[in-house]
Order: sequence, then structure tokens, then C-alpha cells
Amino acid sequence: MSSDKRKVARIPWLKFSAEVKVRRSFFHSEWIEVFPSDFTRFGMGMQTDEVFGEGEIVLLNLSLEMEAGATKLESVPAIVRHKVKHHSRFNYGIEFDETSRTYVKNNLEEELERIELVLERHAKLQERLLKATPGDSI
Repeated sequence: MSSDKRKVARIPWLKFSAEVKVRRSFFHSEWIEVFPSDFTRFGMGMQTDEVFGEGEIVLLNLSLEMEAGATKLESVPAIVRHKVKHHSRFNYGIEFDETSRTYVKNNLEEELERIELVLERHAKLQERLLKATPGDSI
């Protein structure tokens, strides 16, 4: 018999985060945290107060932290495909640049696909656990 007294099973811990490289001057750039959303292996949405133009190439650091470990991708090239002002921030749709040397050289397609699968599984598990009533088998 389980000693866990929760009404609903615990959802495994997961944190997905992203940073974008912003050039501040000719010799200075910095990584700024953005709010990622709608991730797929082809691209994602992000929200930030930084300004980028459509068609601009940006570099991203992506991090997926889980109880079982972490996956980190550095300097992932992406192209800004969509930009919408939302209050004091901008919502961007970005597409990972499959044609860049960095993308091909670092085999980013596999890593991005792995992140997508983990995020999908986590969302499905979370949905299933939230729908379950106490005493249901999962």
C-alpha cells in the first residue's frame, strides 16, 4: 500500500527556458531571458521586450530541466518570422534555421525533436493526471 496521501498524483517537475542573444554595441552583447511558448522541433513562440525585425537571425540558448537531468542547447540559430506588439512586449514566431552550419554541425534536429517529445509527453501526462479522480488508476 502506498504511503502517499495526495488526492491527485504528483506531476513530474519540468522547466523549459530560453535566452536570446542581444547585441548592445559593436563589442558587447548579452543573453536575455525570454518567455518561450508553443515549442516544436521547427520553431517556437517567444515573448520579450527586446525588439527584433521580421527576417532577422537570432541566437537562442534552450534549456529543458527535469527531475531526471537536463538538456541544454547553446547558440541555436533561428529566424524571426512573425512579430506582434502585445502591451509593452512583443510576441515573436521564430523558425529554427535548418540551413545554418551550426544547425547541421551540432545535429540540432535530433536535440530539438527530443525536447519536443519530452514537452508533449509532459503535457499529456499533466492533462491525464489533472482529469483523474482520486482512486483512479493512471
